[in-house]
Amino acid sequence: MFSTLSVVIIIVLTIALGVMVHLYRKSKRQCDKYKRGIAVQKGFLQNMSHDIRTPMNAICGFSQILCNKQMREMLSEEEIGEYGVIIQSNTDLLSTLVNDILDISDMESGKYRLNLGVCNVNDVCRKAISTVIFRCPDGVKMYMTSEVPDSFTIMSDPKRVEQVMINYLTNAVKHTTEGEIHLHVSLMESAGMVTFSVTDTGEGVPADRAEVIFQRFEKFNTINGGTGLGLAICRTIATQLGGEAKLDTTHQGRGARFVFTHPVTVA
Repeated sequence: MFSTLSVVIIIVLTIALGVMVHLYRKSKRQCDKYKRGIAVQKGFLQNMSHDIRTPMNAICGFSQILCNKQMREMLSEEEIGEYGVIIQSNTDLLSTLVNDILDISDMESGKYRLNLGVCNVNDVCRKAISTVIFRCPDGVKMYMTSEVPDSFTIMSDPKRVEQVMINYLTNAVKHTTEGEIHLHVSLMESAGMVTFSVTDTGEGVPADRAEVIFQRFEKFNTINGGTGLGLAICRTIATQLGGEAKLDTTHQGRGARFVFTHPVTVA
């Protein structure tokens, strides 16, 4: 009787110990996850603080110069034009940062919606280039080629397709100091899909980082500005549109090539 009771007690204690170990490990994993979350959040806030202050300082500084009558009279028309471009560029950068944060917030809350309609593929790409091209460094050529006629349309959300292209092009501008940035549209690369690609001659991305860079708050190069949200937003948009956003890992050693595929749904 005593022996049987002892065995039962040992079994119960063993089970209890196992449960405690499991709970401890689970708690530790949650704690580690929480700590990592706090670290990511802290890094994100630090990046955001820097990324917001930089364009804000430029906007405020050059606006004060242009609004000061005495200082403005000392400037040439060329200098006034240059300052205006700087203000516009930094305003667009600040707008992009804010929009990225709002988009991620909408995705988290389930409020992110697509507005499907007629999407003219070439027009969307041209609009994206016109939005980003003035940010190109001197010596970098940005251009577009297309295998589809100007009349070619698909059923999609034009604003979201343009957003993916703008994010890809902006990313290329940050990492390309010479050479070219090439936006291309193809119907031949993937059957039943329109393939949008942005290829640059910049520093490139290692193949082992191909998936990591599409995660939220991840940045390949922490020196360049940005929230680390742009590529994550691109992937979400592509997925919701039935396509894919990815890095072309076969394009190694020649810069980077980012791809966005979209089903050929004729409008």
